[in-house]
Amino acid sequence: MEATRRSRKREATHKALKHSAKMQFEKYGIENVTIEEISEGADVSRSTFFTHFDSLDDLLSQIANEEIDDIIGAAYSDGKTDLDSLFTQLTEDTYKYPYLMCQLLMKSITSEGDSSVATVISLMSRELESQGLGESFNEFSPKDISSFIMGAFFGLIFQKFASKEEFNDADEINGKILKLIEIFKNK
Repeated sequence: MEATRRSRKREATHKALKHSAKMQFEKYGIENVTIEEISEGADVSRSTFFTHFDSLDDLLSQIANEEIDDIIGAAYSDGKTDLDSLFTQLTEDTYKYPYLMCQLLMKSITSEGDSSVATVISLMSRELESQGLGESFNEFSPKDISSFIMGAFFGLIFQKFASKEEFNDADEINGKILKLIEIFKNK
């Protein structure tokens, strides 16, 4: 009984630290947030932070992996790959924390080792290839098309930043991306 209560408390603290970090990162930017600020936001000590994470980079990596797992989980929701669900989840996650998601994207792409973005593009590529999409575009592979679609998605996000628009209608961008996917599928 005590072990269960302890594990629930540990999990709650872990979640509180990640939530505090997301809020701080979104508000101030990844490079402007300290471990102390994250710990204070979660109402725990700095040493407690280090019982959950090795470093800020470890925390960021866990946040990024959690987001990617959510996106991939949505894509496989019914046992088969569903690009509509993938982009719906990606849009929802991005709209909650647009600045943070873009920073995580860049950090993932430029980091050494496996990129979570590469995992999503690979998933999309396999799905597009299974639908015969690569055969419709002789000059572009399914991987190229997946990269174009991801680029368009983040291009729309960057456009909102550049235009100083609010992130309040996730369906707007999601609808545009789903239409783009349909255009590629129907070529």
